[in-house]
Amino acid sequence: MKYNPFKLICLVMLMFSLAACEYEWIEAEPIPPLPPEEVSFQNEIMPYFDASCNMAGCHATGGFSPDLSAANAYNVLTTKGWIDTTTPANSKIYKAVTSGSMKTFSTATNSAILLKWIKEGAKNN
Repeated sequence: MKYNPFKLICLVMLMFSLAACEYEWIEAEPIPPLPPEEVSFQNEIMPYFDASCNMAGCHATGGFSPDLSAANAYNVLTTKGWIDTTTPANSKIYKAVTSGSMKTFSTATNSAILLKWIKEGAKNN
Protein backbone atom coordinates (compact mmCIF):
# COMPACT_ATOMS: atom_id res chain seq x y z
CA MET A 1 0.00 0.00 0.00
CA LYS A 2 1.34 3.37 -1.01
CA TYR A 3 1.49 6.16 1.58
CA ASN A 4 -0.35 9.33 0.41
CA PRO A 5 0.34 12.37 2.67
CA PHE A 6 -2.32 14.45 0.90
CA LYS A 7 -5.09 12.01 1.86
CA LEU A 8 -3.83 11.87 5.44
CA ILE A 9 -3.82 15.67 5.73
CA CYS A 10 -7.33 15.87 4.26
CA LEU A 11 -8.56 13.22 6.68
CA VAL A 12 -7.06 15.00 9.70
CA MET A 13 -8.51 18.34 8.57
CA LEU A 14 -11.92 16.74 8.10
CA MET A 15 -11.81 15.26 11.60
CA PHE A 16 -10.88 18.63 13.13
CA SER A 17 -13.57 20.48 11.21
CA LEU A 18 -16.26 18.02 12.29
CA ALA A 19 -15.11 18.15 15.89
CA ALA A 20 -15.27 21.95 15.84
CA CYS A 21 -18.93 22.09 14.78
CA GLU A 22 -21.16 23.52 17.43
CA TYR A 23 -24.83 24.32 17.24
CA GLU A 24 -26.67 26.84 19.34
CA TRP A 25 -30.40 26.25 19.41
CA ILE A 26 -32.40 29.41 19.77
CA GLU A 27 -35.84 29.05 21.26
CA ALA A 28 -38.45 31.24 19.62
CA GLU A 29 -40.41 33.45 22.00
CA PRO A 30 -44.02 32.38 22.23
CA ILE A 31 -46.52 34.67 20.58
CA PRO A 32 -48.55 36.35 23.31
CA PRO A 33 -52.25 35.53 23.24
CA LEU A 34 -54.66 38.16 21.99
CA PRO A 35 -56.20 40.37 24.67
CA PRO A 36 -59.85 39.71 25.49
CA GLU A 37 -62.61 41.23 23.35
CA GLU A 38 -63.09 44.05 25.88
CA VAL A 39 -60.56 44.44 28.66
CA SER A 40 -62.06 44.54 32.14
CA PHE A 41 -60.29 46.58 34.80
CA GLN A 42 -61.48 44.19 37.53
CA ASN A 43 -60.85 40.93 35.64
CA GLU A 44 -57.61 41.64 33.76
CA ILE A 45 -55.90 44.80 35.03
CA MET A 46 -56.30 44.40 38.81
CA PRO A 47 -55.13 40.74 38.85
CA TYR A 48 -52.03 41.88 36.92
CA PHE A 49 -51.38 44.68 39.43
CA ASP A 50 -52.04 42.34 42.38
CA ALA A 51 -49.58 39.75 41.08
CA SER A 52 -46.82 42.16 40.03
CA CYS A 53 -47.19 45.53 41.75
CA ASN A 54 -49.61 45.65 44.69
CA MET A 55 -47.50 44.26 47.52
CA ALA A 56 -45.83 45.56 50.66
CA GLY A 57 -42.87 47.78 49.86
CA CYS A 58 -44.02 48.38 46.29
CA HIS A 59 -47.23 49.97 45.03
CA ALA A 60 -49.58 49.02 47.87
CA THR A 61 -51.23 51.64 50.08
CA GLY A 62 -48.46 53.53 51.87
CA GLY A 63 -45.81 52.37 49.40
CA PHE A 64 -44.45 53.91 46.23
CA SER A 65 -46.63 55.98 43.93
CA PRO A 66 -48.94 55.08 42.27
CA ASP A 67 -51.04 53.24 44.84
CA LEU A 68 -52.19 50.17 42.89
CA SER A 69 -54.23 48.60 45.66
CA ALA A 70 -57.71 47.41 44.69
CA ALA A 71 -59.35 50.24 46.64
CA ASN A 72 -57.30 53.03 45.03
CA ALA A 73 -55.78 51.92 41.70
CA TYR A 74 -58.48 53.10 39.32
CA ASN A 75 -58.89 56.56 40.89
CA VAL A 76 -55.15 57.14 41.19
CA LEU A 77 -54.46 56.09 37.59
CA THR A 78 -57.27 58.17 36.07
CA THR A 79 -57.01 61.32 38.21
CA LYS A 80 -53.25 61.63 38.80
CA GLY A 81 -52.08 61.69 35.16
CA TRP A 82 -51.03 58.04 34.78
CA ILE A 83 -53.43 57.42 31.87
CA ASP A 84 -53.47 59.24 28.51
CA THR A 85 -56.49 58.08 26.51
CA THR A 86 -55.65 60.50 23.69
CA THR A 87 -52.26 58.86 23.07
CA PRO A 88 -52.44 55.57 25.00
CA ALA A 89 -48.82 54.55 24.32
CA ASN A 90 -47.71 57.76 26.06
CA SER A 91 -49.49 56.83 29.29
CA LYS A 92 -47.08 56.93 32.23
CA ILE A 93 -48.29 53.57 33.52
CA TYR A 94 -47.82 51.93 30.10
CA LYS A 95 -44.34 53.43 29.66
CA ALA A 96 -43.35 52.25 33.13
CA VAL A 97 -44.21 48.62 32.39
CA THR A 98 -42.80 48.52 28.85
CA SER A 99 -39.63 50.55 28.96
CA GLY A 100 -39.25 51.92 32.47
CA SER A 101 -38.13 50.58 35.78
CA MET A 102 -41.08 48.17 36.04
CA LYS A 103 -40.36 46.42 32.72
CA THR A 104 -38.93 43.35 34.44
CA PHE A 105 -42.21 42.85 36.33
CA SER A 106 -44.38 42.75 33.20
CA THR A 107 -44.86 40.43 30.27
CA ALA A 108 -45.66 41.24 26.66
CA THR A 109 -49.16 39.88 27.22
CA ASN A 110 -49.79 42.03 30.29
CA SER A 111 -48.45 45.13 28.54
CA ALA A 112 -50.69 44.48 25.51
CA ILE A 113 -53.75 44.06 27.73
CA LEU A 114 -52.94 47.26 29.64
CA LEU A 115 -52.52 49.22 26.39
CA LYS A 116 -55.77 47.83 25.00
CA TRP A 117 -57.60 48.83 28.19
CA ILE A 118 -56.28 52.39 27.86
CA LYS A 119 -57.22 52.48 24.16
CA GLU A 120 -60.74 51.40 25.10
CA GLY A 121 -61.04 54.47 27.31
CA ALA A 122 -59.67 53.10 30.60
CA LYS A 123 -63.12 52.12 31.85
CA ASN A 124 -63.82 51.15 35.44
CA ASN A 125 -65.42 47.86 34.46
